[in-house]
Amino acid sequence: MKMLKKLLAVAFCGVMACALVGCQNQEPQQKDEEVQVSEVSMETEPFWVLVVGNDSRTGTVEINKPDYSDGTGRSDVMMLVRVDPKTYAISIVSVPRDTETQFNGQKVKLNEVYHAAGIEESMKAVADLTGVTPKYYMDMSFVQFEDFVEGLGGLTANVPINMQLQDIVSGDHISLTKGDQDLNGKEALVLARSRKQYANDLDACRQIQDRAIVQSGIKQVASDSSTAASFAGVLSANCSTNWDAKGLSALVVDFAENADKITFVSGTGPYAGEVDASTGLWLAYRDEATWAKVIAAAEKGEDPREIVPEPKVAAL
Repeated sequence: MKMLKKLLAVAFCGVMACALVGCQNQEPQQKDEEVQVSEVSMETEPFWVLVVGNDSRTGTVEINKPDYSDGTGRSDVMMLVRVDPKTYAISIVSVPRDTETQFNGQKVKLNEVYHAAGIEESMKAVADLTGVTPKYYMDMSFVQFEDFVEGLGGLTANVPINMQLQDIVSGDHISLTKGDQDLNGKEALVLARSRKQYANDLDACRQIQDRAIVQSGIKQVASDSSTAASFAGVLSANCSTNWDAKGLSALVVDFAENADKITFVSGTGPYAGEVDASTGLWLAYRDEATWAKVIAAAEKGEDPREIVPEPKVAAL
């Protein structure tokens, strides 16, 4: 009975993902050919995903800003997420966007690679820094993030401090109160973006709340196996990714059916830095040796914060 339920769930996830991502040009299938379960390629070994939140202003009230009017953006948020389909262990490690990087013979921030050359080159730059070669990427804009959260029916997350910020998509002014909150798309984006209201280590503090958002989203999607496939479809429809929609959905359903086994560890790579005299940029130190320790801990399911402690979160 359990196997039948799983096969039906995988079949449903394929149909939902196809419908939500958009497969308008496909021929209708015969009833007995609707889903070939054997063709669904679900991961069985641990792998890494590069999760990117880009800051393209396309679709926002700031699209006419000089630096963003062409629609390009930078990888404002980067995380490496390790997924183990055997143990259902998930590790989330922030990759500081300001990390010193050499690109095209110039010293730049890591997030500039995305702006100059896109997600594929960003994956290479992250691999060079961390020693991890991501198998997949998931790249989401401000508008896509809001639409994704709305597609989930909202998101429950912890707001570390009182914060307020303009919703960049609608232009609305949003205020959030410290504590656990049920957030809509606009509110979740304000939480994900806010950093200038922290007293110190602004971006490192923001990384804490962004990792928490990802963890909360995973828990929410995995909380009900009957809706997991449709939520996986919502995710596929609201990001750019090289991950096959059916394979993603099948994995999400499997995790949802084993939600009681899911564990998390979360932390960041090195984020300390200073203003670089040669460029005038504030750059996080490039420290491959520490990164190797952080990744080793994450792969063992150990706490990365034992290697790189998180900053103390405090409001201005």
